Amino acid sequence: MTTGPRVLHVAHQVLPHVGGLETVVAAETRGLAERGWHATVVASAAAGAAPGRRTESGVEVVRVRAWNGLEQRFGVPFPVFSPRLVAALAREVRRADVVHVHDVLYVSSWVAALWCRVLRTPYVVHRHVGFVHHSSALVRLVQWVVLATCGRLVLSGARVVLPIDEHIAATLPDRLHEGAKVEVLGNGVDTDVFRPAAEPEPRSRPRVLFVGRFVPKKGFDVVAAAAGDDYDLVFAGGDRPPGVDDPRLEFLGSVPAAEMPAVYRSADAMVIASVGECPLTVLEAMSSGLPVLLREDPALHSPWTSGPGVRFVDMADGTAGAGLAAALRELVADPEAMRRMGAAGRAHVRHAFSWTAHVDRLEATYRRVLGERV
Repeated sequence: MTTGPRVLHVAHQVLPHVGGLETVVAAETRGLAERGWHATVVASAAAGAAPGRRTESGVEVVRVRAWNGLEQRFGVPFPVFSPRLVAALAREVRRADVVHVHDVLYVSSWVAALWCRVLRTPYVVHRHVGFVHHSSALVRLVQWVVLATCGRLVLSGARVVLPIDEHIAATLPDRLHEGAKVEVLGNGVDTDVFRPAAEPEPRSRPRVLFVGRFVPKKGFDVVAAAAGDDYDLVFAGGDRPPGVDDPRLEFLGSVPAAEMPAVYRSADAMVIASVGECPLTVLEAMSSGLPVLLREDPALHSPWTSGPGVRFVDMADGTAGAGLAAALRELVADPEAMRRMGAAGRAHVRHAFSWTAHVDRLEATYRRVLGERV
């Protein structure tokens, strides 16, 4: 039985719901549990997971019933929790020595921060993404209001704020840098799980992979418009959307997290077209030995994209995918250069961005926070 310090992670969604934040929560809590921490997670019941408490890979997971219709209908991942969330978080925050809140846009984060203030439990805030430039003006307005109100309150009470890169750190309120420590905590990847294929499969055309929800901030429309005759575009994240009829586009549906390493190994290259975020899929693709084409966006300039294995491309929406298509044609024209580029990227992330190194830094942060409390 685990007898170490008790850490509570609070997230709007966790596995089996597929996403980068969900993968980070799983890697962090399982890594901490392996090191003797008593790790608990509170999140919404989503992706078919039943509400209730259960132990998964040494971590106590408490799922609270929630309505997820906003994501299903509009692509906005904002679960509306049952009122039971208030009691569940009161109980878990009271038991915890330190609380780890994942981002500030969600009801779960607001309630957790409130209970931490009331019960005087120290907490840290993990900022996975900055302002999301959604195509909907209403979504952008709501996001701005939330960040300026509830988001600021959550951040202002944190002992430490953990942005995943310098770009997100630069978007934090200036006064935060005075009252709380801001420590950049880059993402990690399991380089043993995400690895290149032992023997590349013979195929007539290279397979170029896109992973993510089919929403504007992920750049789905730009990538879909870049279909070409020299490569196949493969989409993991959902079924073929209505009106998308190009036969050169292959859709794998919503792929469970456990199956994603094999999906990467079945591809020859990766495209990341996100705006305002640097998704975990970048590291997963690089660790899998895939050359990666990245949208030229400030948020995608991170410690792991500053090295080899990646290439930045102008994917302005006005070009209707023409810039990306030209870059893809150039990339796939030289298979040997593609392999060298992918191998260099994998070596880069293996050296500096393993989950072991990530959890080392996270554990040190917790111990500093707990030391300050004593």
